[in-house]
Amino acid sequence: MGPVVLSPGLAEVLRSRPPKLCEEVCAAVRAAVPAYASADRTSPSACRIVQEAIQAFFVRATGLSQPLDGLDGLLRLFGEQEGGAGRSLDTVQAAIGVAFRTSWRRLVEVCARHQVTGQDVAWLAEVHFAHRDRVITQIVKGYLRSDGRAVQERAALRRRLLRGLVDRPPAAPAALADLAARSGWSLPAEATPVAVRPGTRWSRDAAHGDVLADQEGDAYRLLVPGPFDAARHAVFGTPVTGGPVVIGPTVPLGGLPDAMRWTREALALTLKGVIAEAPVVHVDDHLLDLWLCADPHLTDLLAERLLGGLEHLPEDKRTVLATTLRVWLETWSTVTDVGARLHLHPQTVRYRLQQVRQLIGDPLEDPEARFAVEAVLRARNRRPAPGGPRDPARPEQPGSGR
Repeated sequence: MGPVVLSPGLAEVLRSRPPKLCEEVCAAVRAAVPAYASADRTSPSACRIVQEAIQAFFVRATGLSQPLDGLDGLLRLFGEQEGGAGRSLDTVQAAIGVAFRTSWRRLVEVCARHQVTGQDVAWLAEVHFAHRDRVITQIVKGYLRSDGRAVQERAALRRRLLRGLVDRPPAAPAALADLAARSGWSLPAEATPVAVRPGTRWSRDAAHGDVLADQEGDAYRLLVPGPFDAARHAVFGTPVTGGPVVIGPTVPLGGLPDAMRWTREALALTLKGVIAEAPVVHVDDHLLDLWLCADPHLTDLLAERLLGGLEHLPEDKRTVLATTLRVWLETWSTVTDVGARLHLHPQTVRYRLQQVRQLIGDPLEDPEARFAVEAVLRARNRRPAPGGPRDPARPEQPGSGR
């Protein structure tokens, strides 16, 4: 960089520097990237890298010709250290991204207070981005010098550990302890399964650090030690495309095979439209859906035995009567209330229920059979309609289907 003539406002920004910028950047990295959340006793530490990189940036921005060879060597050493420790390159690059975004936001705030011109801010951004590229390049060079085979072996051990925890039959405790020790993963008292569809663009950093990950069939299986708290949400974030990220229940390690199965089933139900799709879906909010949709063939068998002649009506007529019966059983109220919920005249509801009683008969008089009929109808109501997800909340038009 040649001689630089700085405007008074920009010169003041660079001379004063945002106070405590290094501490702010380090705190942001610790909060956003779990792999760097704990105390860092490595040498060079991540915070030292932040401090040296910030100092070098201000040197470059003021146009001084101080050589940066020392920083380059330190960055390469840090990259080699991170690779040897088993951290993924995605994790390292995520931390760099957080660091530079945080520092740039702080610089923009300070420039605004000093009324720095837009032209000067644009020039400072160019220097900032060039410095970021240099930092990334040197760290990646060092990372690639690390022993890639050790990283791959550790990843393979962690996949085996995940399978041993969530598959049936689960691995023996001694085998799990051995895999955990060899892969550098501490066995927690409880953990949270996560399922994500392949092709979803999401925070890849969530699958590194202390999170176990594996792909099986049509889903990524992840295992988060402990509960899926606010810090985990911040790292997983909102998928950019695709989705969803399905968060299972937090359970003791012995309950993980069932919990992972429920999580994957919840993902499947979400993709079918049975569970309303959202960027993040929590299985704890949909346990009843899982129970009612657990065995569609058994539901059909129960329907055949409990619903009698209702099952043999034409589809449109069957749907109309089944919907009226379901709402009546759910509300256990008057025909007036049922009619209000379905947007129907009470007499229409009364007529339909008479038809249902003629078709079904005795089960509606017995409490246990009535409960079974309601469960079957609720399960049927959760199935997606042909051609796309159904909307269980959509009312009928007044007077329809008599």
